[in-house]
Amino acid sequence: MNPLHRNLIVVAIVVVVIAAGVTLRVVVQNCLSQTNPMLVDQSEIPDSLDPGETFSTPGWAAVQQVYQGLVNYNGTSVTNFSGVLAENWTESYVYNPDANFGVGANTSTYTFTLRPGVHFSNGDSYNAYVQWYSFYRSLLLAGGPQFILEENFYSTNFNASSPLNYSSNLTLIDQANATLASDLNTWNFFSPTQSEVSLMELPNQSFQVINNLTIQLNLGYGYLSSNYTYLFASISAPNSYAVDPKVVDANGGVVVGQPNSWMASNMVGTGPYTLGYYNGLPGGGYSLLPDPNYWGKAAAAQEPWNNNLQPANTTVDVVFQDSVDVTTNDLIVGDVASASFAYIGPATVHVLQGKTCLVVQALSTIYGSTSGSWWIYMDQNSFPFDNLSVRAAVAHAINYSQIYQQAFGGYATPWVGPVPPAYPYYNPANLPPYSYNLTLAREEIANSPCAHGACSSLTIKYEYLDTGIDWAEMAQFLKGDLHQIGINILPVPISLDDLYEEQALTAGVCTTQTGANGGPFPMGQEFYTSDYVSPDDWTQNDAQYYGSANQCESEYDNQTVTNDTFLAASSANATTLTDLYTNMTSAMYWNYTDIWLVVPTAFAVYSTHVHGIIQNPMASAEPFAFFFNTQWISP
Repeated sequence: MNPLHRNLIVVAIVVVVIAAGVTLRVVVQNCLSQTNPMLVDQSEIPDSLDPGETFSTPGWAAVQQVYQGLVNYNGTSVTNFSGVLAENWTESYVYNPDANFGVGANTSTYTFTLRPGVHFSNGDSYNAYVQWYSFYRSLLLAGGPQFILEENFYSTNFNASSPLNYSSNLTLIDQANATLASDLNTWNFFSPTQSEVSLMELPNQSFQVINNLTIQLNLGYGYLSSNYTYLFASISAPNSYAVDPKVVDANGGVVVGQPNSWMASNMVGTGPYTLGYYNGLPGGGYSLLPDPNYWGKAAAAQEPWNNNLQPANTTVDVVFQDSVDVTTNDLIVGDVASASFAYIGPATVHVLQGKTCLVVQALSTIYGSTSGSWWIYMDQNSFPFDNLSVRAAVAHAINYSQIYQQAFGGYATPWVGPVPPAYPYYNPANLPPYSYNLTLAREEIANSPCAHGACSSLTIKYEYLDTGIDWAEMAQFLKGDLHQIGINILPVPISLDDLYEEQALTAGVCTTQTGANGGPFPMGQEFYTSDYVSPDDWTQNDAQYYGSANQCESEYDNQTVTNDTFLAASSANATTLTDLYTNMTSAMYWNYTDIWLVVPTAFAVYSTHVHGIIQNPMASAEPFAFFFNTQWISP
């Protein structure tokens, strides 16, 4: 039987109360059709179950239940971290005036003492050599999330006097990677030879083994070439998690620059869950089973405050269900205990609110910022958006209040990018969000190539996300607003997968510039979802010229801003950071690079019978709750 089969029978409990000689029959409707396993509707399918490859929210949601890293967020905090595979750590600063990387820069070294007795669910042991393997394997895969590690770390050439770094010669990098891949595929990391241990212990490499239960992380070898304020946030991401070398070796090994197909749909980790079932197709899903031999039970008892360590309470069955209407009904009738929507707007919220058996919890702004902050892009290399006055006119022709109140029901926050609200260094100069000023918009259009209706014969295709009535209404409001200044747009709904495709280059050509998905789209809706809570995670994607949410949309190319993103990511000085983020924000603001539109309010939706939810902005709302292990269902 498919373990994701749903029991559709809703149980009615009949309670008999006897008072003053009168028998009163009270029928109580049970809120859930079943309590174990815990059933969850999820709108999106993981891109991969390989922690070194996954680069999507649903992928991270699955991986972090089974795999573990050195540290992770402490409860709901976004700035404090708890040890997971690491028991404790120390930090020291190293000055490298003569190094061929980060010249003259102070860099940090973090030494992590690992927990003894950790093992994978198959019984294989975990140690510093396995963690060394896992870090370097992740770098060699060269998939989507590699930039997270490459901010600070890089592959190794086992040369202490001339170590490999991000800026090394490409031929030398290729040679070193080939050697490293061969080593990863042939060494025994549970019991390495002395010569192998000596190579892992070499100084001046990103990941340095000190002994069997101690590993040192040396910053400065990545593209930042210096210190990094948000290191612990970055290594809380899945591509820093420990994988079993024996399992990888038995299923294709490590191939430089190539994903591992077996790892993409199977999981063997050190975490509190094992994977019982996986079907990565629409209508499929996966099952998470509590590991009866989970290593962390004793450690969790010693650290009851550490939610990262707690053993799992109940089996979880996640069903890939992309219909908003079906998911909404499943929640209302109790067929699922919780649900995750690609986007949950006010229309859906209004349907769910007030239902006795449901918690519909509006979350603070940082949750909305992390799960998706949205803007309108205008391609600066496409007419008429190659003109500053046209972009300014568009920015001031939009009736923002109407969009916030009517399209989003008031569940929205205006913002000024590129860093979203509630993040460190958000809009340091307190620039006001763009305002609706039709007089100003018409003045700007009169000073542009679109003056006197010159652009009214153009039909500009505008792509927007087809997830329900909210974005469709927003697109229609936008169409009406821009018509007032002689700009005519044709809203075209596209799927989330199509929206991701629009961000991509094929043979050097942006999909937005082709006829794919109904395009080309010189204008459209764009958003970003954080990998972790740091301002540079945003600016490296929506401000840098080649950022994933910029290069094929706005095509904003400002070398000063690009340089500032790197300087800000590598600085720890608050005054310097304030200046850098002020410069970036102001430059993009007055360039009208993007119309920073809205941060929709994030919601967690789950049954009143679900307990133990510990949310964190990195993971957004349920079921992308940080971990399922602390959750349980009352009967």
